[in-house]
Amino acid sequence: MTEQSETSTSEGDLPRIAVRRLSTVKDLTTRQIIRSVRITAADHPIRTISIAVVDDATITLLNKRYLNDDRATDVLAFDLRDDPEGASLDGEIVVSAETARREAKRLGLTEAEEVIRYIIHGTLHLLGHRDKTAAQRRQMRLEEDRTLAALDRSARAAHHNPRKQAEDARL
Repeated sequence: MTEQSETSTSEGDLPRIAVRRLSTVKDLTTRQIIRSVRITAADHPIRTISIAVVDDATITLLNKRYLNDDRATDVLAFDLRDDPEGASLDGEIVVSAETARREAKRLGLTEAEEVIRYIIHGTLHLLGHRDKTAAQRRQMRLEEDRTLAALDRSARAAHHNPRKQAEDARL
C-alpha cells in the first residue's frame, strides 16, 4: 500500500481539495481527481473536500462503523457541514480502488475511469443527490454521465489551449 497526498488551494485558504491515496490507481493523477470534484461541484462553493483512495478492508471498516454494513462498497460520502443546508460544501469522499479495479474489469473500463465515476458520485451526494430509489439512481447516473462528458470536453479544451493548460497546472 502506498500513500500519497496532495492539496489544491485557491487564493486564501478556500476552497481546499485534499487528496490522499492509500491505494494506487494506475494512470490516475491528483489533478484529474481535483478537476472531477470541481467540475461536478460546478459553481457551488467549496470550503473543504477531502478525497481518500483506499482498499476494500478500509472502506469495509468505514462502511460498518458509519452505515452498519459489513461489506466493501465503491464510495462513501460524508457531509461535514455544521449546517446541512449551508452553501459551501464541506465533506469527505472515500473510494475503494480495489472495488473500482474489479468493476472496471467487468465493465471494460480502466480503473482510473471507474474511480473518477466514484468521486463524481460522492461529490453528487455532497451536493444533496440521493440514490435510494430506482428513479434517484437513474438521475444520479445521468448527472455522472454529464459530468464525465464535461470532464472530457475540459480535457480536450485544455489540450488545445495554452492558457487553460497553465491554469490547470496550478491545480
